[in-house]
Amino acid sequence: MSEAPKQPRNAQAGAKQIQAAEHPLRDASELTKRNDEYMRQMRKALNATDLTGDKKKAALDEMLTTLLAEQHKGTTARQLYGTVQERVQAIVEGPKKDPAQQAQANYWVTALDNGLMLFMIFCLMYGAIGFFGKNGTNGSAGANGITAILVTSIVGGLGVAKLFQYLQPAKGKKKVPMWRKIFWSILAVIVWMMIFTMTAALPKGMNPSLPAIVYLAIAAIVFGIRLWLKRRFNIANSMF
Repeated sequence: MSEAPKQPRNAQAGAKQIQAAEHPLRDASELTKRNDEYMRQMRKALNATDLTGDKKKAALDEMLTTLLAEQHKGTTARQLYGTVQERVQAIVEGPKKDPAQQAQANYWVTALDNGLMLFMIFCLMYGAIGFFGKNGTNGSAGANGITAILVTSIVGGLGVAKLFQYLQPAKGKKKVPMWRKIFWSILAVIVWMMIFTMTAALPKGMNPSLPAIVYLAIAAIVFGIRLWLKRRFNIANSMF
């Protein structure tokens, strides 16, 4: 017995859509009229995106399988996925990051930004002192050494970012009492000053001072890096 020619896959899908629109649900292989209309709009919306054909097909197949399994309970596509626009956005952007992971990522970006800011200020300050104060760099002992500046900037950046997290907890977390905010802020400053003092006391061989022009050049470069970081990561928790 000769077999009837198979219809193209697109033709079969189109026939199913017409049947779903004209007739009530007859078996588990059909979508309800409402869900079928939702999927039709989804195909149209996904085709307007830059996603590859494979990603579009995978997303639609996954949705179709879920709808066929859930619609017998009276569940609609809108209830499962929200509006078509919301579902398309979720597919294009991918799964959202876990809040804890996002907070950790934000911490490191904020720490880097604040560390660079401190480093820039120190370089700018000691560069200016070197130019306009003849004995300024000598009077500052090892405080203007590159090691002292680098270490205190790193510690300061990490500490400030952690302090921001503590003083401004995420939504849903318990607010910190004012007295604790003041206590931890003062303690953080004391610890930072101790580290600054210890690194400034290092021998000159371990903590060399750079020429004033070099400090100013570094400050200018770091300023440009900070501008890029702020635009790239939309940093809000920063001292400046």
